Amino acid sequence: MTKWEYKIINIRSENYRLDPNAAPQLTELGMQGWELVGLTSVNFKTGATDNIAMVFKRPVDD
Repeated sequence: MTKWEYKIINIRSENYRLDPNAAPQLTELGMQGWELVGLTSVNFKTGATDNIAMVFKRPVDD
């Protein structure tokens, strides 16, 4: 059975798009074996989408 570990990061968005300066950080996560499995707005109170939470997972070695 595969075991997973998870990482959650927050990325700022402006003008309805993610900050392109976040690309190097996301690329580094991919190089480390992290896979994006979900994302959501984390500013539910106002309904704005200025912060995006990204959930990543990767297998854990036994």
